[in-house]
Amino acid sequence: MKTTDIRMAFLLALLLVLPLQGQAQEVHKANPGSPQATALYPKAPNTIRLVSYNVGAFTKYTSGSYASIARMMLELDADAVALQELDSCTTRTGGIFQIDRLARLMKWHYAYAPAMPYRGGSYGIGVVCRNRIGHHYTIALPPGGEPRTVAVVELDDCIVASTHLDLQAETQVREAEYINRIFSERYGESDKPVFLLGDLNAQPDSPTLQTLKQHWTVLSVEGNTYSSRKPEMCIDYVLQLNNGVPCRVTDSQIATRFHSGDVTQASDHLPLYVDVELLPAE
Repeated sequence: MKTTDIRMAFLLALLLVLPLQGQAQEVHKANPGSPQATALYPKAPNTIRLVSYNVGAFTKYTSGSYASIARMMLELDADAVALQELDSCTTRTGGIFQIDRLARLMKWHYAYAPAMPYRGGSYGIGVVCRNRIGHHYTIALPPGGEPRTVAVVELDDCIVASTHLDLQAETQVREAEYINRIFSERYGESDKPVFLLGDLNAQPDSPTLQTLKQHWTVLSVEGNTYSSRKPEMCIDYVLQLNNGVPCRVTDSQIATRFHSGDVTQASDHLPLYVDVELLPAE
């Protein structure tokens, strides 16, 4: 490659990176960690805040709600956010690796789990975390209307998984049964708590939830998370695997107001959080 070509390539890469660096600075400038920034949803000391959020490919109502959602998750003082409906390098959303974009704005770590090829890239789910992620992997769920997965991240003090179940009720039950078996086999004897977060596309009294409750306990408040503009359905949840590890829920809410953004514009779902205190083993 000629010297002039190398210089041009470097300048092009720099022009692509600089706007994102500027956005990241603005995100953190708007959320310096002051008490005012988290006053709407104060978090008790020594708790972990887990958030489930279907972000709708960051484009449900805007051309890109990355910065807005980054600011809101930082304002919420989350520790881990399970995300659903993520594009990776698709033509639909301009070739952006969406979870990478969000994590860089937040200066966090992430794991992505593609579910299916989509428009030149892939479509899936993931988890962004404040702290370093150890092992992470993807679980493919039984086939149904479209491919679905579970993104699993192993952190120092807990396991966090994100999923987005099928729209078909019969498929959901098969997916729930598979999730029960896999997680019980892998973490039934673990000394860490295991949390499953996600858009389950199922109401609290559904066969899907009843199936999951055979091996999990629902920790999250029962409330409507969809749609963000007219909440009428409870389909987003946070659950804990019944593996004998003690935890105490100190708070759970659906976040409807933020200082740093309009949550009704960011996605068609509302974010749901649970604060958990990890208790010493009995």
